[in-house]
Amino acid sequence: MLNVTRETKGTLTVKGGGRVLAWHNDKERGVLSVAIPGDRVKLTPDEARVLAAWLIDAAKAVEVPDRSPLRAARLAEGVSRW
Repeated sequence: MLNVTRETKGTLTVKGGGRVLAWHNDKERGVLSVAIPGDRVKLTPDEARVLAAWLIDAAKAVEVPDRSPLRAARLAEGVSRW
């Protein structure tokens, strides 16, 4: 079985050496995920604005319903995944 998933991922690397990972994908429609390896990142105001801008854009992207023919067919048949 071939499982194809589209994923959009953003990585913000800050001056202090930390990283913030944020992503969304087709498996979890309407959900944004954020991870901070090491549980803490100190952001400068500019870095926080960059992260906020990416999250706003990503939130808009996941709000748009997926109208692809394949997804519509799967939903019509009641199949959530391939």
